[in-house]
Amino acid sequence: MAIVIPELNVAPCEECGMSPVNHRLERTSLALDFVFSRLFRPFSFLISWAVPLTDRAMNLGGPLFLNSMAKAGLAMRVNELDPNSSETTLALWREAEQRGIAIYEIRPFGLRRSLFITRHGGRPWVFQGLPRLTHWQRSLMWIDDKAEMKRRFRKAGFPVANGGLCRTWGQAQKLFRSLEAPVIVKPNEGSGGRHTTVHIDTEEKLKAAFENARLVSPFVIVEEELRGPVFRATLVHRKLAGVLRRDPPQVTGDGRLSIRELVERENVNPLRRGPVFADINLDSKISRAELERQQLTPQSVPAKGRVVYFHFKVNWGVGGTSRDATPEVHPDTIQLFEDIGEYLDDDIVGVDFMIEDISRSWRDQERCGVIELNSLPHLGNHHFPFEGPVRNVAGAIWDMIYPASAS
Repeated sequence: MAIVIPELNVAPCEECGMSPVNHRLERTSLALDFVFSRLFRPFSFLISWAVPLTDRAMNLGGPLFLNSMAKAGLAMRVNELDPNSSETTLALWREAEQRGIAIYEIRPFGLRRSLFITRHGGRPWVFQGLPRLTHWQRSLMWIDDKAEMKRRFRKAGFPVANGGLCRTWGQAQKLFRSLEAPVIVKPNEGSGGRHTTVHIDTEEKLKAAFENARLVSPFVIVEEELRGPVFRATLVHRKLAGVLRRDPPQVTGDGRLSIRELVERENVNPLRRGPVFADINLDSKISRAELERQQLTPQSVPAKGRVVYFHFKVNWGVGGTSRDATPEVHPDTIQLFEDIGEYLDDDIVGVDFMIEDISRSWRDQERCGVIELNSLPHLGNHHFPFEGPVRNVAGAIWDMIYPASAS
């Protein structure tokens, strides 16, 4: 019997969304990450020099070591998809099975750590999260650090929002006065829009937003709010594999039904029954605030064609939706994404990009740009869209790792 360590239970938090964290532990962890990432960054060239040797040792010796742990009861070997597996795991696993790639998961001490072993054509591969040709690239030292990303991208000529990093309220206040409202405030690291506040146009709102972000991060980003929907561009081996448009929870008025009635009708959609997309929660604190910002109430009857929003986040867990937008992307913007991939020199990266019209060149639009990068992008975004075709990003990844499996 394997030794199992119970997972840490975390209290629900509306600001954290579907992935709540222990605020104190998260803040401490991010503070340590901030310090150590800057201490070790100058030595990244030494790490990159050792990576080929590490990769070879990992792929040759990793399966033996991890399977030995399982035999000794120190880990669990999972040979089939788990009903609670993430959408990313589902996409990778199903595509692997279709290609004849053997795959299983190892859970040290029973804990889910997205640790997998695969084999095809006699070649083993060990990876955590997503399979890469090399287990480490230099950009991984800073890719999830929003402030560092903005500094590097601005220098490289990639579009990003005006703004910067703050540690104190005084710094945030000074920066806010130099920017064009509205602004957005968010933790310097983290994902899923956790403890992020948008549409800030007064110092009173800024103060509340700053304190909210500081609950989970000692360092806070204050920047101008970009315009348009959020698009997730996923790059595999420095080439664009897919672009997904991600929209916040919303309904469109018909001139007859109230907002509450429109939401009730939308929530009947069977796609919102899980496991991916959630209902729109009209009665949450953030939904009420969004309606108030739009000068609406649940009883309002929006005009025909008017779009009503209930959250600034595009996450599925708050009722957001998605659709594939790859064919719509303007060639200039495709080139921008692939230039970013070359600059990062990373095998897999997710680029969150805001722009009003993805079919027009980014060069012709104001207040568009990269809002953040993700070193472990969720493939489920592309494989489980709310509407439209599936974009097989998992296939592009396996093409990179096991080229022969495509045939």
